[in-house]
Amino acid sequence: MTYFGFLLRFIVAANAVLWVARAALRRAGREGWVARMVRQSPGRMTGYFGLLAAVILLYTTPWDGALIHLGVWAYARQRVWGLTLDGVPWEEILFYLLQSALVAQCFDLATAFRPRTAWARRQPTRQQAYVPVIALWMGLGFVMLGSVYVLLNRWTHFTYLAMLVPWILLPLAVQASYGFDGIAAQAGPVAISTVAPPLYLSICDGIAIHSGIWFFHPERITDIRLGDVPIEEILFFSGSSLIVATSLAVIASRRSERWLRDRRAGR
Repeated sequence: MTYFGFLLRFIVAANAVLWVARAALRRAGREGWVARMVRQSPGRMTGYFGLLAAVILLYTTPWDGALIHLGVWAYARQRVWGLTLDGVPWEEILFYLLQSALVAQCFDLATAFRPRTAWARRQPTRQQAYVPVIALWMGLGFVMLGSVYVLLNRWTHFTYLAMLVPWILLPLAVQASYGFDGIAAQAGPVAISTVAPPLYLSICDGIAIHSGIWFFHPERITDIRLGDVPIEEILFFSGSSLIVATSLAVIASRRSERWLRDRRAGR
């Protein structure tokens, strides 16, 4: 099985199933937040999603390329097209986008079962947001220092973790600083979108590893595994899904809503 064949069988197919489920819910009168926003402002939401996809690619591709250059993981060259960007195969880049779509659809499904009034009712004040936001930035600082220490001292078995945890925490800290109210208001959909896709993707990851599409160098990971899947991979799927889910929540935050109203009013 090639990498592209893997994407078609497992990731594209999963997105198709979720799309059908969302369409069935809309016909039954239950519309998720994403579907509702796209219906109300198709052009603006297309721009949001295009920008989100660009940020994901620009943020993830150099980091993923660094993992390859550091020898954390590699792919079977006979299983890919051969086109790469900074050493990252194009199939891997497609994976980022397809995973993001999977998370967005899960988020949409989760919001379809929530009353609209719940969004505004649970949003915290600016003062209530200070503590978790400051904690995130402090945690990021400590993790960055720890990662530098690990890499400089060549604790090779922690290479993946040292590269992964700061990569997850940085966008979360930025997003929380801007729209923590939206993230808190949609804690349920964010949690579902952070748990369900990673569970499925971890199973798919095990299939890909077993099939020899990609593999990990034991000296660059802790080698704690669930089946064939390194624990770092599960953390990657969880963290990257959380980043996408919180991005959607931030778009729905009060600050984003005010910005959108100001744009409509020409201010």
